[in-house]
Amino acid sequence: MLKFGGSSLATPELIRSAALRAASFAGQGRKTAVVVSAMGKATDELLGLAKTIAPLKTDRRELDRLLATGEQQSAALFTIALTAEGCSARSFSGVEAGFLAEGAWGEGRIISVDPVRIESAADSGHVAVITGFQARTREGETITLGRGGSDLTAISLAAALGADECRIFTDVDGIYSADPRIVPGAFKLDRIGWDECLEMAFCGARVMQARSVEMAGKMNIRMCVASSFQESEGTWIMERIVDEAAVIRSVASDDNLVVLTVEGEMENQRTLMEAFSSEGVHTTVMVGCSGMAFHIEGTRLPEALKICARLEGCSVSVNEGLSRVSVIGPGAGNHPEVCRTMLNTMEKIGAAVHMLMSSAFSVTCVLDRERSEEAVRALHEEFIEKKGVFQCA
Repeated sequence: MLKFGGSSLATPELIRSAALRAASFAGQGRKTAVVVSAMGKATDELLGLAKTIAPLKTDRRELDRLLATGEQQSAALFTIALTAEGCSARSFSGVEAGFLAEGAWGEGRIISVDPVRIESAADSGHVAVITGFQARTREGETITLGRGGSDLTAISLAAALGADECRIFTDVDGIYSADPRIVPGAFKLDRIGWDECLEMAFCGARVMQARSVEMAGKMNIRMCVASSFQESEGTWIMERIVDEAAVIRSVASDDNLVVLTVEGEMENQRTLMEAFSSEGVHTTVMVGCSGMAFHIEGTRLPEALKICARLEGCSVSVNEGLSRVSVIGPGAGNHPEVCRTMLNTMEKIGAAVHMLMSSAFSVTCVLDRERSEEAVRALHEEFIEKKGVFQCA
């Protein structure tokens, strides 16, 4: 199973180059299927068109139908490129590939994949090219799978087909210990476990969609994130690494964070949680004496505020000036040394920590957004660059 992201398909020349790579896999006698994203910034451009026409409110059903056209263009063009290279190929929409999903528009959740047409194409010697990011509902409607959903399409289809592996081709040559644009000394990871990569995605790393990594772990699918433009191996995401030591492998930040603090009747707060969930607004909830603090994606703030406005008896305050910065590695939250070192490092650079959270795979601090990049660099130096200095008992 191969997947090519939008940056790998941004121009006709890049589509031909990606098709050549796919043809080389098929030429080795492998049954090959390819999932494609929309070309370049096509999805953003379609969103922009919709917002221009309806700046205040866009019908989410129609938006899904609009956005699905981006991947359909890519699949047809990729198939044309393969055929021109003498490689027999057929394109399929997500619906034709057997994807069934349900949930909020724009956030469909896969409930089954029946790839009978893809298997038939492969048995006939064709390379199947499938549109990512889309499925159908039980009612036969087109629904999309959330931003980055083409990764999820590829992993789910790989599982349904019983594929040995899934290779994700993109504009980076792998997964790094931190964002190289922030930390010049960040280095590429050769291999990480599914759980660790999932934590990285949850904490703000932008390489993989979190849901796709979760699916890969559930279905035991080995995957490799590699560059479309280089021949390097990339980063393998695979089985769990057995080692009791806590080793910090990466640092990630999430600047797309908004905190909504809601005060009022507890029943209203529970209703609000249900409303956020039904509308596909993902939240992390902190409960305190004065109310609930909802951590949401900044891009969903307008929708979240509309949901809040429907409830009476609730007081809502908004803080858009915060970021989350996390250190990630197996066992991170189980070792108090990690929390202590993170707090000491933040104190050294004079960054106020508003909240500290931990899980089995990460320790996260919430701080002022203007200190985010400095904090990432300081934590990367302390936990990763000073190899042999940081020790966990």
